[in-house]
Amino acid sequence: MKRYLVFLLAIAGIIAAISSCKEDNNLDELRAEEVRLLEEYIAENYADVEPTSSGLYYIETEEGYGDSLIKAGDEVQIWYTGTLLSSGEVFDSTSDTLGHQFEPLKFVVGTDEVITGMSEGVTHMRLGGKARFIIPSNLGYGASSSSTTGLPRFSTLIFDVEIYKHKRYDNQ
Repeated sequence: MKRYLVFLLAIAGIIAAISSCKEDNNLDELRAEEVRLLEEYIAENYADVEPTSSGLYYIETEEGYGDSLIKAGDEVQIWYTGTLLSSGEVFDSTSDTLGHQFEPLKFVVGTDEVITGMSEGVTHMRLGGKARFIIPSNLGYGASSSSTTGLPRFSTLIFDVEIYKHKRYDNQ
């Protein structure tokens, strides 16, 4: 009986190892596909835009009028629309398809209230500014799929963002 149990455990271990290798290969393939799609999209649409050191692409579409750039620790409220680079599908927005706005998204910059790419992107902006952020998965949800949005693994995200309100906290 012990030999049989040991044999079954060994087989289960081998199956788990093989399955894990297949999943790792699949993750590598998904990440490679993300990189390919991102490079192709940038070359076709924003060939002159360089990413930040983290890999975020920031494209200003309307200059803001605020006194200073947003910084970590500031509170902002933004209007945004998020789309998947891979399909162009809108996955989240602060307005409906007719353009009726809901509530702006409010968060403290530099916290885990939003994905890293969103927090970094707004630090290039001023109150009233508009921009497009192209956020690779390492600054978004990475290899995880998001249960709240249903996003696939290794999704590059595009956010069109407008800074609606900005509150500076200089005591930080």
